[in-house]
Formats: sequence, C-alpha cells, structure tokens
Amino acid sequence: MDKTIEKYKVVDIWINNAGVNQPMCPIWEVDSDKINRLIDIDLKSAIIGSKIAMKQMKKQGFGQIYGIEGYGSNDAMMLELSVYGTSKRGLTYFLDALAKEVEEEKLPIQIGKLSPGIMITDFITHSMGNEEFELPEKTKKVYNILGDYPDVIAEFLVSKMIINKKNGVRINWLTNTKASLRFMTCAFNKRDFFKALESGKNN
Repeated sequence: MDKTIEKYKVVDIWINNAGVNQPMCPIWEVDSDKINRLIDIDLKSAIIGSKIAMKQMKKQGFGQIYGIEGYGSNDAMMLELSVYGTSKRGLTYFLDALAKEVEEEKLPIQIGKLSPGIMITDFITHSMGNEEFELPEKTKKVYNILGDYPDVIAEFLVSKMIINKKNGVRINWLTNTKASLRFMTCAFNKRDFFKALESGKNN
C-alpha cells in the first residue's frame, strides 16, 4: 500500500488475491502447521488487507475492495477440501459483513466478491504453493470442461470492476448458464488443460 500511494497517490481498486490450496487428504491427516498457514494466507490476509485498504480509501474518499471466492464459498463440500473450503466460506461472510458496515456508515466505498470459477494454474495441482499432487481423472474431466486460463477470466472480471458502482456485488465468471452450456457441448469441444500444464512443466 505504501509503495502504491508513493507512486500513484491513490488506490482505486484493491484485490485480496493471495491463496494456497490444501493437501489432498482428509482433515485428520493435514498437518496443523499447514492448517495455520492456509488460514493465514487465504483468510486472515484478506481481512488484514481489507483493513489496510479501508483506511486508505476512507482518507481518499473512494475505492473498491474485492476478495476472491472459491470452492466452499457457497457451502459446497468435497472430500479433501475441508480446510480450503472453510477459509473461502469465512471470506464470503467477511466480505458480506464488510459491505454491511460500509453501507451502515454510508461510506463511498464498494465491497465486492469475485467468483472466477476454475482457473487453470499450478494452484489446482499444488498444495501450500509448492507441493505437487495428482488429481483424480474424474476431477480432471470436470476441470477440462469448466476451467479457463487466468487471462480470459481476468479480462472479464476487470471490465466489470471498472464500471461497478454497487456495494456488495458479486462478479461471477462461471454462471450456472455457462456451466450448463459447457457440459452440454463438451463432447464437441474437447479440451485438455493438463496436457498443456505437463508440457509446460517438461519445458
């Protein structure tokens, strides 16, 4: 924040984007240090980051703060994603609570949630940022149907953030309609992101 203010004087949009995935194992097998690290990065950093951004935006009189939703934000549950899902459900609650506080204080700041769906990066095949694991073939099939590269998703999300004037908004890339269409057309539109990831790793 200090470096940004030094260079640009103001912060228009603040996005809490830091995140790591959890080890692919049941909760009772996840090391406690890794649980603490994941909650620190995926949840606490967004809370503290938003606090820092709020102080600056109150001073400058405008701004937008966003957090990245993920699996678990909508109460969905899956084996081996309990810690990650808990952090994302907590983040959604926090962003809703922050939006309510902004509304009640009548501040000229917008709080929002970004729902990018499945982004094809190393995140989906690595836990804690650097520990590689193998996804089940069934999961790979779903990711190949519903996933997209970050630049495609980011272009959409940024275009919506720039024009947003509403507090408490959710900007959703992978809508139910889009997901349904992907499943209906997957037989004709075959994609293999994991072949590309493997090729990139080997190169």
